[in-house]
Amino acid sequence: MDIFVTGASGYIGSALTRTLIARGHRVRGLARSAAAEAVVLGHGAEPVRAALTDVDVLARAAADVDAVVHMAATDTADRADVDRAAVTAMLDAGPGAFITTTGAPRARSSRTPVAEDDTAPVEGPLAWLAEAEARVLDSGSRGAVVRPPMVYGDGGGPVSRLVAQAASDGVARYIGDGGNRWSTVHVRDLALAYALLLETGATGVFHVSDGHESMADLMAAVGAKAGVPVASWPLDEALATQGWGAGFLAADAVLDASRITALGWTPAVGLGIPRDLLSTS
Repeated sequence: MDIFVTGASGYIGSALTRTLIARGHRVRGLARSAAAEAVVLGHGAEPVRAALTDVDVLARAAADVDAVVHMAATDTADRADVDRAAVTAMLDAGPGAFITTTGAPRARSSRTPVAEDDTAPVEGPLAWLAEAEARVLDSGSRGAVVRPPMVYGDGGGPVSRLVAQAASDGVARYIGDGGNRWSTVHVRDLALAYALLLETGATGVFHVSDGHESMADLMAAVGAKAGVPVASWPLDEALATQGWGAGFLAADAVLDASRITALGWTPAVGLGIPRDLLSTS
């Protein structure tokens, strides 16, 4: 297949690009800078030099491929508007398949695994993700949505940022009693899930998870990796210091991955966050 990947130089996008090429696909990757272009080339893909706001370039790239995998995002206040314009332009170009990426907060908060149709209320800072999912699923293209949970492995992603934050603060903090749980997935296993969705022609929403960990266990591993102590943090203090994002770390996000496993996906790399963090390999 010919596949256009936005975010191809990023953490998950890099893993996906390498996986797709290893499986015999041809990849074109969005690159917004010379540095990103070099990363995409290093993966063996063809760079498409543009930003996510360059909708004409995105449309042309999407028109020339069999499928699009959308992973790129801005970190600006207009993120929802940028995403809407970019995705609309690519979908209007008529790719045969289109996979977009949202996240675990779209699922209902629960300490037992929840299925893809068990969604959280459409409210708060990430409410726009519901519209983003519907835009792809209701399009004329073969649409699919991937909701990754806490992604780890290969020295990057959210877990590495938690380690860096703990090292900077001198303490690794969980919120409340730390009993809330989050699903996890290794970045290379997540990349394999995207590849299977493309190759099987599957549509709909998919959770991808290799298990789940309590935040107390996660932060114990983070503290050990950063070489700092671990402590509890009251929710009101966490919100005052870290903003609304602290609320997600205080919630539960345990995902049922039955749909993706039914396609033949099984974790091949992931061992669970604490063991991965403490591994010397």
